[in-house]
Amino acid sequence: MYLKSSTTVKVFATGLKGYKTVQAISEETKDVIVVIGRDLNVKNDFSKEIESLCEDNKLEYTYDTKSNSKEFGLAIAAGWQRMIFDIPSSALIVFHDSLLPRYRGFNPLVTALLNKDDVIGLTALLAADDYDCGDIISQIKIPVSYPIVIEDAIKIVSEAYYDVAKKAYAMFVSNKLIGEPQDNELATYSLWRDNDDYSIDWRQASEEIQQLVNCVGYPYLGASTFIGDDQVRIKEVSLVKDVVIENRTPGKIIFFDNGKPVIVCGSGLLKLDEIEDNDGNLVNIKKLRTRFK
Repeated sequence: MYLKSSTTVKVFATGLKGYKTVQAISEETKDVIVVIGRDLNVKNDFSKEIESLCEDNKLEYTYDTKSNSKEFGLAIAAGWQRMIFDIPSSALIVFHDSLLPRYRGFNPLVTALLNKDDVIGLTALLAADDYDCGDIISQIKIPVSYPIVIEDAIKIVSEAYYDVAKKAYAMFVSNKLIGEPQDNELATYSLWRDNDDYSIDWRQASEEIQQLVNCVGYPYLGASTFIGDDQVRIKEVSLVKDVVIENRTPGKIIFFDNGKPVIVCGSGLLKLDEIEDNDGNLVNIKKLRTRFK
C-alpha cells in the first residue's frame, strides 16, 4: 500500500531492464520491494535472474502483482508491460524506451531501430491517466550505428536504466521528484505488435528484411516465414550482391552460398545464415526448389 511518508521503494521489474533497475536501487538502499514480472513472448524474461539478485541482496520480492505486504513511498516500473493501479501519479515512475514525446506506446525500441533512427534512448516519467504522457523526470540519448541487433540495443538501453534509476532515487530521497511537461504537439506513437508483425514480406528489399531480422531476434522469437505449412524463424542473415533475374520471384532460392540458401527479395538477395523451427531446432535447407512465403 502506498504511504507518502514511507522511504521504501517498490520496483515492478521485467527483463534485463528490470534487472538493471533493481541492481541500481539495491546499491542505494535495501529498503526495497520487488515485484517480478514474466514475459512469455521472449526467450529469457530474466525473472530467475531478478529473483537471484533479490535473494543475494536480501530484498523482499514477489511474483504477485496484488501483493501489499509492505508500505512504500515510491514505485518504479522498469520493463513492465501491465497496468499499475492505486498509486498516485506523483509516486509512480515509468521507464520508457524512447525519447518522449516520440514513440509513445508499445515496443518503441524496435520501432526506432526499424526506422533506423540515429539515436535511441530512455525516458523516466511520472505516470499519467493517458499512457506515456506524464511529466519527464530524466532522459538519456544514445547514438547508434547500423547494423545493430535488438539484443545489443537492449543491453545498451539497460545500462541507461541503471543510471536513471539511481538519479530517480536521489530525487526521491531529496524530495525533488518533479518533472517537466511534454510537448504534445511533438508526440508520435508506436503500435503494439503481435505474431503477424514478425512475418517476413519477401517482396521487400533485402536491406529492409535484414533490418526486421535484426530487430525481432533474441530475446524475441525471431522473424518468421513459412516453408510449405511449416513456420520457421530466420535468426541471422547476410546481404548478397544482386544479380539480374529475368523472372524475379521473391521468396525462391536462387542458389546456395557455402551451403546456405540465398533468397530472392523484392530487390537484392539475402543469405539465410541461421534458420530454426519454433522449438529452437536448427533447420538445414538442402533443396534448391524451396519457396519461402
